[in-house]
Amino acid sequence: MQKFLLSAILFFLILISFALFFFFYETQFFGSRASMTRVDISVDNSYVFTNPLKASADGKEKIRVTVFVLNSQGLGVFGKKVTVGIDPRLVVDAIQQNTDSAGKAIFDFSTTSPGEYYLEVSIDELKLPQKARLSFYQ
Repeated sequence: MQKFLLSAILFFLILISFALFFFFYETQFFGSRASMTRVDISVDNSYVFTNPLKASADGKEKIRVTVFVLNSQGLGVFGKKVTVGIDPRLVVDAIQQNTDSAGKAIFDFSTTSPGEYYLEVSIDELKLPQKARLSFYQ
């Protein structure tokens, strides 16, 4: 009975040591990978979505521009200020100008002037190679 008790205690000590080792290993690995203190923005990995592709130029219908700011590993970058070029004919509503934990910033646009608009997108003064294309029809 005493031999069984000693082997059970030894087994649980080994099990706990393995669990602690893997816990601290995973914490260190993922903690350094998803660090929010890093500020390396990749303009080549970041991208812009517009939805819908076309909208009525009635001043009510809106086109949403969503910008994803990513680092070189493809992870979202938190807390970056995103600016979208301004055209005096467009009304912009900055829903979320600073990026969230997924690196997402959101803007809504409307107008009463039909046409196609190409707007530059910047992240903390860094211009993205992709432009936001807005198309409003009569």
